[in-house]
Amino acid sequence: MRRSGHLQLKLRQGVETRAPAHLDVLDGARRASGSVDGSGNVDRAILRQTTGMRARRVFHAGVHVNRIGQRDADYNDLETGLGLSQVLCIELAEPACADNVVKALRDADAVDWVRTEPLSTVPPVAEDHGTADPRAPFDHVGALAALRIEPGSSDIAVAVIDTGVALEHAEFDGRLVAGYDTVDLGMGQITEGVSLVGDSLGRDFCARDETGHGSHVAGIIGARGLSMTHGVGGACRIVPVRALAAARAGEGPVFGVGGLSDIDAAIKAAVDLGAKVLNMSFGTARDDLDPLAPPPHADAIAYATARNAIPVAAMGNSGLSEAYFPAALPQCIAVGSMALDGRVSAFSTRGPHVALCAPGEAVHSTKLHGYGRSTGTSHAAPFVSGAAALLAARARRRGHDLTTEEARQALCFSADNQGRQPDEDTGWGLLNIPAALARLDAILPAYEEVSP
Repeated sequence: MRRSGHLQLKLRQGVETRAPAHLDVLDGARRASGSVDGSGNVDRAILRQTTGMRARRVFHAGVHVNRIGQRDADYNDLETGLGLSQVLCIELAEPACADNVVKALRDADAVDWVRTEPLSTVPPVAEDHGTADPRAPFDHVGALAALRIEPGSSDIAVAVIDTGVALEHAEFDGRLVAGYDTVDLGMGQITEGVSLVGDSLGRDFCARDETGHGSHVAGIIGARGLSMTHGVGGACRIVPVRALAAARAGEGPVFGVGGLSDIDAAIKAAVDLGAKVLNMSFGTARDDLDPLAPPPHADAIAYATARNAIPVAAMGNSGLSEAYFPAALPQCIAVGSMALDGRVSAFSTRGPHVALCAPGEAVHSTKLHGYGRSTGTSHAAPFVSGAAALLAARARRRGHDLTTEEARQALCFSADNQGRQPDEDTGWGLLNIPAALARLDAILPAYEEVSP
């Protein structure tokens, strides 16, 4: 799906823009600009095709993440080197001219790349009313045994970049830290046949869930263990970051949908708010993307890993062998779904980029109200995110800031693969959290443990 009338582009280094940052526009502190480059080549190329535009920078300056109205100032060397200040989202006055504008901008020397903005989705929350032991998926990866080895730390934060979290749920009492809502999709139809419902635009710091998807994901990572199994991440904190709104196709179930720019802003905000692990249970398939533009979220994930954040992403639920982004980005730890009998789930997307698998069928966790079971790689990914949080806590006790690659090696090289070589179905095999902790202990022998 594409977001009607919206483009994302990246200006070449040295091209100046005065467009405000997305977060400042969301907060009502600034208005989107009617110009990209001050009536330069970019503006002229756009305005030959349409009568007007509204432009904003996708990324804010990290030093001002909490300073409303100043987020387009003082980008640091990392942000400048990655070109984050040069990435813009543009809304066109006449949506039907989007393809013509893209063609014109691809001929402009000032533009590095441009695309119509794709939409990322998460599937509907699929409930399973089976009678299997709700602890079984957690036991299958040694979650409770791992917590006896490493209880985790409240100094480690996991960002759930999703549809939000049920903020008042008892399982999250004392577990949540300040998050963000970057959704700004407007109202009504977002694309043909798909309509937004509930909160989908405007000033809003409250990352409250309206679909149940993000809440279910967050429970697997950080639930207190009151009426469900304790979250895999132990004592970690959850940063709720709402980047996807609620939508419905016809009379179908409500699902999550997000614009690429809103999600990119959310990823960067999560890192700047201190998240060590990023759980991303959403995505866009390659067939829905512009082949002349870079992969979605590449700039945001490059920033995250440069800041030593650990990105974990769901492989997708197509059952096909295909690239699904952000999971297919090389920096991400891509997670597929495996059944409790050891077979890869039929719906789990395959591909050479899958790192490992975790339980993703009939997983019991938090809902908007109460509890329920859900199925999909969306619910396999948080097992790995929680495990990464434990690894990061254990490394920090030894005075070490765990890197993405160290986390990947500890998770993948300890996975249960029954003697098989890594493959495109399950990657290195099934997550084994106690073994991952033991692997980390073996690769970080030089660091002395310090008091938590």
